[in-house]
Amino acid sequence: MSLLLNVILSLAFVGALGGAVQYWRVQVDAARRDALQAMAARRGWALTVTGTTLGRAGTLRLVPRGGHPWVLEVRPGAGPERGPVTDYESDEPRWAEGTLVLVAARLDHLVEAPSAGSDPIEGTPGRLRHEQALRDLLGRDLARLAATLPQQEAPEGVTVFAEGPLARRLDLQDLARALQAWTPVAKGPRGVPILVLSPEGMRLRLRHPVQRADRMERFVDLALDLARLIGP
Repeated sequence: MSLLLNVILSLAFVGALGGAVQYWRVQVDAARRDALQAMAARRGWALTVTGTTLGRAGTLRLVPRGGHPWVLEVRPGAGPERGPVTDYESDEPRWAEGTLVLVAARLDHLVEAPSAGSDPIEGTPGRLRHEQALRDLLGRDLARLAATLPQQEAPEGVTVFAEGPLARRLDLQDLARALQAWTPVAKGPRGVPILVLSPEGMRLRLRHPVQRADRMERFVDLALDLARLIGP
């Protein structure tokens, strides 16, 4: 009888603990949502959240209420091919010369030196190491894009892929300094911002979801600063 009572008491304790944890999560989510709404209202932005279910984050979308349009989306992961990201996108500024990918980290720091006598052709371990490092640096979809672009000379601490010679109006030193001023939240390559310019516009990506209002505001400000540096 005492054993049964102990089991009942243990189950009751576990249930109460689970309820307390769930209540705490709801309170934390509500506080975070309130902070995001307050930040958006202060900056003149509009915030929407869709697809939220119990225990699963939805897609957060932030847009300005006036001025030049842009959109910030924080998306949860969608399988191994598409992990969680924070994306800023705008149709301005554009880069008419083609596509450019600039990331605030060095690719060569992620690639091991090839073994002696290895032949750097497709399918060799050296080639595979380079492809893996590119995925580690940029994520799968942007790695596929960068793989089609020549790697360019770049300032210390950044990596650049671009079609053809870089335009003179694009000051890589200024862009590199702005990107490197970002204080990472996530560790490793996932924490560094990735800038993509193309004839369709500008994108700034973090390969993790930004959840806090102060960090989200800082990320948008970084994107706006980069847009000003790039110019029309």
